[in-house]
Amino acid sequence: MNMINVLLLPSLLLLSGCVFSEDLSPPFGGKTVKVSVVKSADVDILPMDAIYRSEKCSDKVFTSAGSITNRAGYRLLTVPFKQQFVDDLVSGNVFVNGGGRCEWKLSNIRFQFKFSDVKKFGVDIKSNISNDIVFVFDNNPPPRGDGHYMNVSGNVEIKDDYYPLIRNDRMIDHAKILRLINEDMLTYRVSNSELIVFKPKVHSKKIINVLGPEKFGEDSITTYPDGTQTTNANGPDPINFKKLNLMN
Repeated sequence: MNMINVLLLPSLLLLSGCVFSEDLSPPFGGKTVKVSVVKSADVDILPMDAIYRSEKCSDKVFTSAGSITNRAGYRLLTVPFKQQFVDDLVSGNVFVNGGGRCEWKLSNIRFQFKFSDVKKFGVDIKSNISNDIVFVFDNNPPPRGDGHYMNVSGNVEIKDDYYPLIRNDRMIDHAKILRLINEDMLTYRVSNSELIVFKPKVHSKKIINVLGPEKFGEDSITTYPDGTQTTNANGPDPINFKKLNLMN
């Protein structure tokens, strides 16, 4: 590199914006949303993923047609839950205003939870699949789902029932998979909220077992906690959550 190029380099960096930080910088004492979870003894609550977006600092992305378009830039902030004075309560605070040169704004919060002790459900279980919940704070699409969500306003309390499902795949993966399931995919659009409380009711003893076929065309067998079964040659039947809720 010759001397002229060396002298021009700082000016080029300045024009391109590379010398400016695009990091999050929440203002001290800024508004936060507190997320609290009443934690079941046999479930682990994973840290929150808080996504911030900026119209000022956009990203260039390729469309399906191969052209380039702009979209709001984003940053990910991982926020851990902390144990509170009450034994079964964990909480975390997320800044609404991400600050910084890009004027980051909170777009959505997502966190996952899964069973903590896999061996409780069998020593031969190979995978432990988590469930999740999403809260959306703007008009950007959520990190998963089809864009449909329930609108809630103000401080929010959410309750839902969860069950363990063990699927025994005997044809492809040849493995048992534990999954924490519920009836609905929980996605909420939140407005004017400073507190979100999530109270999952985990029915750890109401285990649903799905026995996959050994050959194509054979039945998949779903067994409920009361011993009743359903069969289907096209794959597992949809879970009957109303039936589960009525079981002791």
